[in-house]
Amino acid sequence: MAIQTRNSALAIKPETSEGVPVSPSASTDYVALQDDASMEPAFDVLENAELKASLGRAKPILGLENPTFSFSHYLRHSGVEGQAPNYKEFLEAAFGTETVNSTERDTEAGWTVSGGDVGAAEGTDFPRGTSVMVKNAADGYEIRPVHSVSTDTLTLGFDLENAPASGVNLGKAVTYSPADTDHQTLSIWHYLGSSGAIQMMAGSRVVDSSFSIAAGELINASYSLEGIKYYFNPIEIDATNDDMDFDDGGGEENVSVAQKMYTDPHELADALQTAMDAATSDNITVTYSDSTGKFTIASDGGTLSLLWNTGTNTATTIGSALSFTVSADDTGSTSYTGDNVIDLSTPQTPSFDSADPLAAKDNQVLLGDSDDTACFAASSCDITLGTPKRDILSVCSSSGKSGSIINAREVTVSVSALLEQYDVDKFKRFRENTETRFAYIGGTKSGGNWEAGKCFCWYLPTCTITSFNITDDDGLVTLELELQSFVDDSGNGEAYLSFV
Repeated sequence: MAIQTRNSALAIKPETSEGVPVSPSASTDYVALQDDASMEPAFDVLENAELKASLGRAKPILGLENPTFSFSHYLRHSGVEGQAPNYKEFLEAAFGTETVNSTERDTEAGWTVSGGDVGAAEGTDFPRGTSVMVKNAADGYEIRPVHSVSTDTLTLGFDLENAPASGVNLGKAVTYSPADTDHQTLSIWHYLGSSGAIQMMAGSRVVDSSFSIAAGELINASYSLEGIKYYFNPIEIDATNDDMDFDDGGGEENVSVAQKMYTDPHELADALQTAMDAATSDNITVTYSDSTGKFTIASDGGTLSLLWNTGTNTATTIGSALSFTVSADDTGSTSYTGDNVIDLSTPQTPSFDSADPLAAKDNQVLLGDSDDTACFAASSCDITLGTPKRDILSVCSSSGKSGSIINAREVTVSVSALLEQYDVDKFKRFRENTETRFAYIGGTKSGGNWEAGKCFCWYLPTCTITSFNITDDDGLVTLELELQSFVDDSGNGEAYLSFV
């Protein structure tokens, strides 16, 4: 049967222990896919230097396991103010920290365009990089990132157009901030087609996140992940289904297999055969058929009984995991084939965020100092967050790796815009290596106001222009800039993504 990609699904689960797979448990664990999703098992191929009295090479040996996964997902809010998008695990794994403000705060008296006070003890809700949606009914809603907070006084990264009065709501933000340690690892489940096949990658870390914005186009993002171990049509065995009770003519035998996620059905068949064969003098074979998707258990001795329903460990029988019907024992023969094929469907019906993808129009690009509030008329903007990892190698691990760490972070922005006559500020910043702020504010508007639950803000509080080029874009003079963010002298983070 041909497996189609159109009805595939993707589920993400944070891991408690790196590389220990976690299965999806809720409909909200699933993320909308685009057709470029690709998971690849890979191993280092080691050259076998043995000479075999021939010009030909000796058999190569597989070394470290290096699975990868890449996919695209539109950059958008969840559609619900104060609720993280359902692809949040990728963002948290890339940045390191997620902060959710589920309670809306408002302004106190005395705000200026550069910021002001919130209520007593509310300043902790607005750490650096958090975006506020200033819901100023009199002058229109504005979105701005917080540059710093002192007790309950917020300083904004870029000035507002109008200072709000007291009691103006500030929205509910979900913010992803850079961390230096403890980045989340993920189990990635890729369900191919309608019960066609399952791929899974454990110990996955996001090593590259790229956000592509072009005027009038959908705002898209792509993610690259590297893992520790790859699984194909895996079967999970735990304390609820690890026992096998059987009678091979000499009385009831009780065996168990190791509790773990089996790489594929063949690995589980081998483990069960080893356990059963060791408990009897007859030869037990357990096989998995790649053509039928069923397990077969057989003995070369007398009658074999599989005691699914009457054995000592009925409550924890492995039978259902092998797709046998366990409401009755299998008796009277020496060989039994599973009643059903292995289940390759999604365990839950996926549900996705309600927000539509966002088109890059009526957005804002702010570039410069805090008082540079005119929209920089960019035609395209690409933001890249690189978080490469280093593997921790171990001869004790089946993959050759016991874990990994994120060991660097680099955030860059590429911007293209038509060159404005007389404007030399960007070149001056480039030649003087001037500290510069950058924000991209996107989302949808209704009646001229930003819509809560459908907007986002990228904020780079400290960056420099590292490249300045004038190019010809089909007869128009275009300015192309590259910016690189950096950590300031106080060690403050250099890049934030906030949803409001």
